[in-house]
Amino acid sequence: MKLINNLLIQIIPFFPKSFIKLFASPYIAGITDDEMLSTVENLNTKGYDVTIDILGEHIKTEKEATEITERYANLYDEISSRSLQGNLSIKLTHIGQDLGYDIVKKNLIILTEKAKKHYNFLRLDMENSPYTSETIVLYKEALKIYPNVGIVLQAYMHRSMDDLNALANKNFNCRICKGIYIESEDIAYSDYKKIRENYIKLVQIGLQKGSYIGIAGHDEYLINHLYQWIQDNNISKTQYEFQVLYGVPMEKTLQKLIQEDNKVRVYVPYGDNWYDYSVRRLKENPKMVGYIFKNIFKNIFG
Repeated sequence: MKLINNLLIQIIPFFPKSFIKLFASPYIAGITDDEMLSTVENLNTKGYDVTIDILGEHIKTEKEATEITERYANLYDEISSRSLQGNLSIKLTHIGQDLGYDIVKKNLIILTEKAKKHYNFLRLDMENSPYTSETIVLYKEALKIYPNVGIVLQAYMHRSMDDLNALANKNFNCRICKGIYIESEDIAYSDYKKIRENYIKLVQIGLQKGSYIGIAGHDEYLINHLYQWIQDNNISKTQYEFQVLYGVPMEKTLQKLIQEDNKVRVYVPYGDNWYDYSVRRLKENPKMVGYIFKNIFKNIFG
């Protein structure tokens, strides 16, 4: 089955966008701001907090970086005016990191000050390894302006434990995820078991140091294992939250966590760049490809 899924991935670029959209729609919270904000309102009514991500990365011009920064800034206004339970997650390459340090720093400061104005929160997503060190530097710059800024560490990166130990304190807010980019085995774990083990250690050490940890992902083994550890060690519910990607079918688990007074935050991606995002998600998760094709043909042929 793995071979079949990988073969399907190879032919994805030859399918029309309309076909890809058959699977994309459950995982994309809309194209426009209004569509996304309506989705966020619906998620809030079900007890979920959200973090919003405008799809896109590696923009090519300063004009684009400025436009994306302004769009994100306007979202803070909308979140406030609509009294939504949500914040923003941004990729620094989406606001100009490839164009130079001064450009991305300027745009990051704009968004940090906007988050501060609304007493909201800003998360800096972690991209692939060439950007890791500079992302941490920019995170520290943002903290000088406003303490309610967070970052992401990836469990498959060898350096993440050192980064956690260097950054963690009672004011540190970090999302821990497994990591999705293709990296060299010299700097990243490829073994699934080792990634899981490092993920667990990162979450536990972060919580033991008093940091606020976003436990991000859809691995129910990790969720259950860490939740049991949290209960056994009397970790306050104000010190962590569970985070999941919009559209992933695990409603029963998430609602159980909410009913037990845990915060669950949904990562909500949206925007014009849905196609590139959708293709990337398929390539990252070959099992999803087989699942989607199976359901499509089931619907067509009964």
